[in-house]
Amino acid sequence: MLEVYKKKYIKPVLQYSILDFEGKIVESDNALFLNFKNQYVGDIHPFFETLTSLLIAEDNETVFSCVHLNIEDKVITADIILQTFADAKNPLLIIHDLTSHYSNYQTTAQVRNESVINSQILELKNTYLKEKEVFKNNFIANFSHELRDPLTGILTFTDILSKTNLDLKQKDYIQILNSSSNFLKKMIDDILDISKIESGNLELSIEPFYLLELLNEIKFNYKLKAEQKGLEFNYNFDSKLPEIIGGDAKRLQQVLTNLLDNALKFTDTGSISFNVSLNQLRAQKASIHFEIVDTGIGIKDENLETIFSSFSQVSNDHSYKGTGLGLAIVKHLVELTNSKISVSSNYGKGSIFSTNINFVANSTLVINKPKNKKEAKFDVSRKYNILLVEDSEITQLSVLKILASQGHFFLDIVTKPDDALARISNIDSEVDLVLMDIKLKEFRGDEIAKQIRKLPERHQKKVPIVAMTAKIFKEDLKRYKKAGINDVLKKPFNERQLLEIIANNLK
Repeated sequence: MLEVYKKKYIKPVLQYSILDFEGKIVESDNALFLNFKNQYVGDIHPFFETLTSLLIAEDNETVFSCVHLNIEDKVITADIILQTFADAKNPLLIIHDLTSHYSNYQTTAQVRNESVINSQILELKNTYLKEKEVFKNNFIANFSHELRDPLTGILTFTDILSKTNLDLKQKDYIQILNSSSNFLKKMIDDILDISKIESGNLELSIEPFYLLELLNEIKFNYKLKAEQKGLEFNYNFDSKLPEIIGGDAKRLQQVLTNLLDNALKFTDTGSISFNVSLNQLRAQKASIHFEIVDTGIGIKDENLETIFSSFSQVSNDHSYKGTGLGLAIVKHLVELTNSKISVSSNYGKGSIFSTNINFVANSTLVINKPKNKKEAKFDVSRKYNILLVEDSEITQLSVLKILASQGHFFLDIVTKPDDALARISNIDSEVDLVLMDIKLKEFRGDEIAKQIRKLPERHQKKVPIVAMTAKIFKEDLKRYKKAGINDVLKKPFNERQLLEIIANNLK
């Protein structure tokens, strides 16, 4: 029975044939192909013609691998073995059918090659995305810096104009200028925030703060804004809210003001409600619920996810101005607290935005009283020598006008490292403070600061240096400190901010 099954189911893979020395087949077992006997081997398939010159070799085995044969309408891939003998015996031709083996090998090799190719494509895509991200962040940082110089000029000269004798119409113009420049400043800050978030450079700072103090400040500002637009502003702050909590007050304020700005923008009639309540207080954590309700234009169901995408505006009405970044920033900031922002809306009737955020809450939280800032008052008996290292003519003129209006300063302006070092090294007129732009056209301000710190005289290398820059990422601040920079003035700045930072850093 077994022999019967073997004969029935075993598929032959080897065919043996004996040749004479002229290439004629003397005998064959016909396991794979029939009618080999008495044929000239070259007539069976052109490949076998190559064997005839090897038939006279003595005691030799020649192997040809992966040979494609098409004989008697049968196609196989085989290894061909020609065995010759030393004692003048007839050569032996063996055809080994390895079609399945080579097919599987080819499939495996193809899968492996495709895997390697896909891996390389993925690597190239990742490299491209990283380079694209670096380019985008550098572009945003540089673009923001270039915008902040003219914005500094606008803020400075608007402030100077507001202190002159103006009629009512001119005062209205100044108010419009202030409103427009503040709107522009907010857009720039939003773009920088998105850049920080997407590059992973934005981190929350957990510090204790007075929750109700922050909420009341927001309530006061937006109640006025709502009333100016003819809207009713409602608020409800839970009496059980803890007085002091630990969290990032600045970013919480940014979340709430962005949501309120959004509600205010898209609501023309009706009301806005600002509700804050305590979910639970447990394990030294306070879960607090924030909710903004409006009776505005509402959001279609298909747009409920889109609204949280960067630069997204679901309304086609061009009267609603903005970058489309406010809600994207809200989403990212809330997610940094391991929470989610939720929205429900009735199109044409209004929307509800809400989130639950956990804060630190325990009896050990203490808020240290802030140190009294040094007022921007200067010794009237002397004048201070200020060195401004800046190549923007707008910023040069802004600083010049602000300091000239005080009457307490001499101002020198340079744009190159050699000129800065030469001025500081002038022993006849010591520099009291350096205002250093970080991004000069051909130089970096922090590199100039390093050179200043290497000067030999104590009064030279210890002169206070204040960086003026828009780049205030965590790694930037570390670099400035390492370069010996004492303080940082963020661009754009106004008169009060400039004078305060000078007063705080003068010896």
